[in-house]
This record gives sequence, C-alpha cells and structure tokens, in this order.
Amino acid sequence: MKGFVVCCDASRVGLGCVLMQNGKDISYASRQLKIYEKNYPTHDLELAAIVFCLKLWHHYLYSVHVDIFTDHNSL
Repeated sequence: MKGFVVCCDASRVGLGCVLMQNGKDISYASRQLKIYEKNYPTHDLELAAIVFCLKLWHHYLYSVHVDIFTDHNSL
C-alpha cells in the first residue's frame, strides 16, 4: 500500500484539508472555526488544521507513511 499525503490549511474563517494518494484526491474535509478559535494566532490555527485531519482520517493513516504539508513554515 502506498503512503498518503495530507495537505492542510487554515484561515480566519475555517480549517480545511485534503487526503491524497498517488497524486489523486481521496477525501476533503473542512469546518468553520469555533468562536474561541477565532482568537488563536496563525501558528495555532495551522496546527489545529493538522490535528483536525489526523483525528478525522486516523483509520486510513494508521501504520502507513504519511506526508503532511502546510503553508506555515515554522510547522
């Protein structure tokens, strides 16, 4: 089985991520920010997007190689 690629992004409105394998999209997920998350700094929002997708797709990602991409350099 080939590994997966997860691309995550966050904005001041919501979180979004895409699950890909072999260069093809498998699944997409997004959600709006909760009221208390709107005060988070950018770094924390990007990390929240990663945690959101890992919780959502953990059954796909368990025991395989996963590359996670985000547009925030410090992560």
